[in-house]
Amino acid sequence: MKRSYIFLCLCLCLFSLSACVQKRAVTSAETKSNTTGMTKGETTGMTEGEITGMTKEEPTGITFLEKPFAELLDRAKAENKVIFIDAFTTWCGPCKMMSKQVFPQPEVGAVYNERFINTKIDMEKGEGPDLARRYRVTGYPTYLFVDGNGEIVHRGLGYIPAQKFLELADVAAGDQSLGALTKRYDAGERTAGLMKAYSEVLTDVDDKRRAGMVADEYLASLDDWNDPEVLDLLVANPGAPGGKRLKFLMANSEAAMERAGEAYFMGSIQQAFFAATQQREKSRGWPEVATMQATYDAFGGAMKERLLDHYVMVKAERTRDTEAYLPAAVNYLGKYGSDNPTELNSAAWSVFEASDDPEQLETALGWAKKSVEIEAGYPNMDTLAWLYHKTGNKEMAKATALKAIEMAKATGQDYADTAKILEK
Repeated sequence: MKRSYIFLCLCLCLFSLSACVQKRAVTSAETKSNTTGMTKGETTGMTEGEITGMTKEEPTGITFLEKPFAELLDRAKAENKVIFIDAFTTWCGPCKMMSKQVFPQPEVGAVYNERFINTKIDMEKGEGPDLARRYRVTGYPTYLFVDGNGEIVHRGLGYIPAQKFLELADVAAGDQSLGALTKRYDAGERTAGLMKAYSEVLTDVDDKRRAGMVADEYLASLDDWNDPEVLDLLVANPGAPGGKRLKFLMANSEAAMERAGEAYFMGSIQQAFFAATQQREKSRGWPEVATMQATYDAFGGAMKERLLDHYVMVKAERTRDTEAYLPAAVNYLGKYGSDNPTELNSAAWSVFEASDDPEQLETALGWAKKSVEIEAGYPNMDTLAWLYHKTGNKEMAKATALKAIEMAKATGQDYADTAKILEK
């Protein structure tokens, strides 16, 4: 049982959230899906190798074709359809979650099978590596919507619950898709509505470089950056230390944190400082604390102490330095607290795994309780159950474990470890 602190992005840099490693993150409850595959293609005329996500009785979930990419492009042209590509790897946890929990759902299949030609491509085998380079796939899972000419229409990234995944299909098929907005922008349109929408979509698909460029153009047309939606854009695209966007956020950090949430704000800002320091030091690893402190001293303003405390905690966790992590987490969360259930759950679980100190365990129990209060899910309910057990409250441990197991059943997650509490 492992929980890792989830940051802003997915598998895009050392400091960001990794969609490539299965996390024990707090997620909304999803309906458990049928993942049984159809063994024959008799109802559609397709071959066995073309179909996944179907039962013998009736289609359920997305039908994925297994064909060479060139053939898929030809078919897309002939049918005037867009190709949906699930760009995955075999070791990617969220990829497996999508295949188990989202792709098999009938309502998802109904939409995607009608609108798109669907395929799954392993980015590390066959045509995958070339397609990953062609379409700049850097995190997994990535969802590519490609027209018959091989041009990107839209894209998505990471684990996406079923309802949001249906919304992604709507955007990809509409006039607010990445491809549609890019065409308008490249044609010279610079209306406020386009600039705002385009910068937001670029942010959503994690094209940081272009999102920052468009955001700067859009922000230059505004007199007031304190509008809540503008703050959203700034937090998602803070720019580089010393730049206008990051300077504004440092000067207005309280308003930005209130709008975006403290954990999201800290993750985004830290990524900007982290990337800039890596570039300056010409290093791909975790900079030394003293090196980051110099960056914070130069550009962090009134936030520099908090940024440093946060970095010490994050670096210790990400480098698995348990001895350093425990006091760093107690220090940071004790000073600043957290409004993020995943951050609290991660810290609580790390203490559970590494410490037998009664005082530290009681602190972790408090974090786990707060995590559940903010947003209850199987991962943090499981953490709470184990902390009750380790602190000697066996009755509460079993009651909480039962709740966690029910949540796991509802979302199709493995609860074998949690069930062990009931046997103790």
